[in-house]
Amino acid sequence: MARNVCFETRNNRFGSLRYHGQSRLVGALRLIHTRGFVKCWNGNPGYSRWGCRGLRIGGKTHVLNVAITDQMNHLIFPKHESIVHSAGLWYILPGVHELGSKELVFTNFATPFYLQNHMYLRVWYGEDLKGWTEGDNHGRACVDVYARFI
Repeated sequence: MARNVCFETRNNRFGSLRYHGQSRLVGALRLIHTRGFVKCWNGNPGYSRWGCRGLRIGGKTHVLNVAITDQMNHLIFPKHESIVHSAGLWYILPGVHELGSKELVFTNFATPFYLQNHMYLRVWYGEDLKGWTEGDNHGRACVDVYARFI
């Protein structure tokens, strides 16, 4: 679908992609990390691909913070039941590690979304999307984005 979609962690610097193809239902999006890293706060020990290295929220580790919206910033992924902290849009996907995983795969085959020709999608750092404690965030990451049509 799109290569080298880059996003930053603050100041509304989402990554944007425009779909050029037949309008179809999408059951999954796959993001493959290509370069760069993100960091959620100055005191954090290191950078990550998908969230905040070493962060624990509600006793959960390996929390993620990359989100997908439409051009009106309506949340497409992650699914609401995966979110463990809604103010900052932190969530968990089983088997995905914020630093070690090269890919991030969002699925929702039960209720796929409709991707129209010329529709824009945005790749966000969740705290930036929500405007929640983004002032101490750092970094820029880039991904290739693929869709699974159904």
